[in-house]
Amino acid sequence: MADWSKLPKELLQLISEKLNCEFHELRFRSVCSSWRSSSIPPKNHLLNLPSRFPYPSESNNNTSTYPISKRTIFLINPPPNQQQQTLNLINPSLNQQQTLNPWLIKIGLDSRGRISLWNPLSRDKQLRLRFQLPHHFDFNELSLFKLGHEFVIGEFPSVYPNESYSTENSHFMKKVVAYEQGCSVLLTIHISGKLAIFRSGHQEWIIMPEMPPNPYTDVCVFNGRPIAVDSSGRTVVVGPDLSLDLVAEAVFGGDTKILVESDGELLLVDKYSEHLGEVRQSRQSRQFGRSEQSELLLFTFGADDESDYEIEIERAVRFVVFRLDENEKKWVKLTNLGDRVLFLGKDCAFSVKASDLCMENGNCVIFRNDDYGGYLRSTGLGIDVFCLDKQQILPLSGLPCSNLFWPPPQWTGLD
Repeated sequence: MADWSKLPKELLQLISEKLNCEFHELRFRSVCSSWRSSSIPPKNHLLNLPSRFPYPSESNNNTSTYPISKRTIFLINPPPNQQQQTLNLINPSLNQQQTLNPWLIKIGLDSRGRISLWNPLSRDKQLRLRFQLPHHFDFNELSLFKLGHEFVIGEFPSVYPNESYSTENSHFMKKVVAYEQGCSVLLTIHISGKLAIFRSGHQEWIIMPEMPPNPYTDVCVFNGRPIAVDSSGRTVVVGPDLSLDLVAEAVFGGDTKILVESDGELLLVDKYSEHLGEVRQSRQSRQFGRSEQSELLLFTFGADDESDYEIEIERAVRFVVFRLDENEKKWVKLTNLGDRVLFLGKDCAFSVKASDLCMENGNCVIFRNDDYGGYLRSTGLGIDVFCLDKQQILPLSGLPCSNLFWPPPQWTGLD
């Protein structure tokens, strides 16, 4: 039998260059040390786009550029030989079976091109293991499911300990999605609420000149089409000529509309929030202060723009979910998600079957509720759960899936 570890380094590098998926790259690097050392540096799989981008700006003075990184959310299941463990602690004759919980993690590059682990629902929270490398984690022995991916532009992890204080990274660059439309294209939301696109071969973002009646709050790619929704729920598809064709009429109600693909359908999550205060941001200063009218802290940071900004501090209080009816061009309210669990991240939203998470019931929304760290109520990683049947928000720590994110399950050997 051939010794695959003895393949010439030049051949291994050639194979590595042909891999166009980070999933295949992970498994390639997990074969053995010689394959890992021969792999080419990780890439972002945006072959026709530059490696650095300016932030979308209507000013011609915006000369700073920032790296783009692609990250992928994985659901990792234990190896088959560890899928179940026999518990004999109480009564060996019972032969009870315990299913090992999977691990939900985001894997991707930081701004320096190093593969890192990230909180799946965060943009800037890097997760660090307690052991020192070298440490081997064989992805070829595991069952991996790709749940989604995201693109982020900026320096990550940021220089601030809390991502909410990193003005440029967290507020001046919104969610970014990538798609093909005759060329590689990025779509995002300008701070004004307008849509902005970046096409391969161009040097600057194109900000759509028309100001929408309501600012856009989310973008996604559904069935290969770039979709955008505004704060009223009015949803459009962006054409190659920058035309905006109606996908669904508005559904007024909540404060923020979020798009999620779930089991082949497009869902709209309407987030209701309570207002807690503002964060004031100024180009002139980086000062911390306390509001006289509130016990909440107000933070002031530098920005690239000449003007000052106030960013509202909000906390989610409930969610309403709708399903897209494309024929009728409307959103249809759902009262039950069945076995589905929706995850709302900073730059990526996705859906998972509850049974794949070893949860008895779905019909819930898992989300971050700590955009301003310790100055809002948060638990653990700042992740809470909204149960649609109870219409109630619960801390993730009180549910069976509380260890889904961090620390890693014991079966990984990484805890």
